[in-house]
Amino acid sequence: MAPALGDQSAILQDEMEELRARLCEAEETLEALRLGDVDAVVVNGSDGPKVYTLQDADRPYRIIVERMQEGAVTLDPDGAVLYANRRMAALLRIDPDRLIGQPFPRFVAAGDRDRFAQLLAESGQYGVRSEFELRAADGTDVSVSVSAVDLPDQGQRIISAIVTDLTLQKQQNRDLADMNAKLLATMAEQERVESKLREAQKMEAVGRLTAGIAHDFNNLLMAVAGNLELIQAHAMDERLLRRLDTSQRAIQRGAQLTYQLLAFARRRTLHPAALMVNDLLRESEPLLRRAVGDEIRLVLDLGDDLGACLIDPTEFQAAMLNLAINAKDAMPAGGTLTIATSEGRLDGLINGNDGSGRQILVSVTDTGHGMPVEVRERAFDPFFTTKEVGKGTGLGLSQVYGFIHQSGGHVAIDSDVGVGTSMRLYFPRTAAVGASEAPAKARAMPAAADARIVLVVEDDSDVREFLTETLETIGHTVIEANTAPAALRLLESGVAVDAVVTDVLMPDGMSGFELASRIRRRMPHTAIVVTSGAAAFSAPPPEAIRDIPILHKPFRRDELLRALDSALDQSKASA
Repeated sequence: MAPALGDQSAILQDEMEELRARLCEAEETLEALRLGDVDAVVVNGSDGPKVYTLQDADRPYRIIVERMQEGAVTLDPDGAVLYANRRMAALLRIDPDRLIGQPFPRFVAAGDRDRFAQLLAESGQYGVRSEFELRAADGTDVSVSVSAVDLPDQGQRIISAIVTDLTLQKQQNRDLADMNAKLLATMAEQERVESKLREAQKMEAVGRLTAGIAHDFNNLLMAVAGNLELIQAHAMDERLLRRLDTSQRAIQRGAQLTYQLLAFARRRTLHPAALMVNDLLRESEPLLRRAVGDEIRLVLDLGDDLGACLIDPTEFQAAMLNLAINAKDAMPAGGTLTIATSEGRLDGLINGNDGSGRQILVSVTDTGHGMPVEVRERAFDPFFTTKEVGKGTGLGLSQVYGFIHQSGGHVAIDSDVGVGTSMRLYFPRTAAVGASEAPAKARAMPAAADARIVLVVEDDSDVREFLTETLETIGHTVIEANTAPAALRLLESGVAVDAVVTDVLMPDGMSGFELASRIRRRMPHTAIVVTSGAAAFSAPPPEAIRDIPILHKPFRRDELLRALDSALDQSKASA
């Protein structure tokens, strides 16, 4: 007969009480093991008696500690190793059994031992952390982070520490720092290149503006100078003639001003030759000494075996004279001006020159008052000057800048206030050495001229009027056109001409060069003279017309007549 329900409940209640008692006994036994009150517990089971010790009780924790990636160590207050896991032994390159009992500070770098002793003293129940350099048994240095805390114990003080290897982290930090440094260097280099590009773009833009202004200004000077000459040809009053001469001198100064502007804009026609810079400087020495005066000591320090460079000798000597005069102005109480030559090298891409070839460096150094940074940065700007009003145009260094860059070189300034200034001019070397072409001898102005029919093509009405009157004065018949297409229409309509005088830059999409080329193809024996308000052209004239005379405005009446006479002689000889 099955037990009653009440009896079953009583049985279950007894079993639960027994389980609670056994669980409580197990917990008390485990605690006794932990506290060291007993060494072991023997439990009888179905498989026979089993012995449980503290090691068995803490086994799961020991497995975790042994397998963790950080080093774990327990120390006594003096730093002796009581326990160390395998990772700790591996960090110190030592067998785990040999590590037990050793003073841990032995493995701390000498410079960190005082701090490590302080860490042990201050660990406490809340713990402390710091970084140290450990010296492993094989002499390897290991960067670590140590976190230490006191363990609760009824006996002596025990310190537990977790040691984390920082070697990889520090290497990554160093790599990151190197990458940051390279990035900063790259950014700085990019900023330097962009700054140079902005400066080059600024100078190019100013150069284009300057060239345009100079071209228009030359046309104005041409009209004024031409009409003054026409008046001079008929004037009899001496006072009027003196005034006209004064006006012509002013026009020449204006022409020189536009010449300097076009030099800065790199719009002048250079006549380069493969020349020795040292020879040019020796030739210029007497002129330079006169320019700087007796209070300035001029020293030429010329290097040996420098080779030649392709430069316009006249423009080079003008640049040297400009720099010498600037140096003199910077040394009002006297000083020394040294012009030296040597081999040089450009760093980086400058003026289209990557610096890979050998350069000839010409340095012009004075012992004057020097330039502050804000002046040095604007030194090459046209019309910028620190001189008193009326003492300078501010175009001297601009002219030097334009000449050197048009020659494929580079110019730089080194200057310290109170010490002096050094201008460094770099010119690319060339192989061959030659001589510049000698200027053609001026032809005498013709006393009279055979009557010719001359087509004048000029968009500026004032200049066109001067050309027409000048040619008509000596007996030529003049036909006028204000654009190249208009001139072509006249010629295609059957109008016969002996000569054409044409400007280069004109509206309606056709230049004087293109007009001259078409005329040369259709009427090869027609004399042609080209005039221009620019000192150089964006593209050279076509090969077929490179023998024609080119007059640069403002030119004089006699220059026009000589050029036309020369062109007529050439056409006659080729007929």
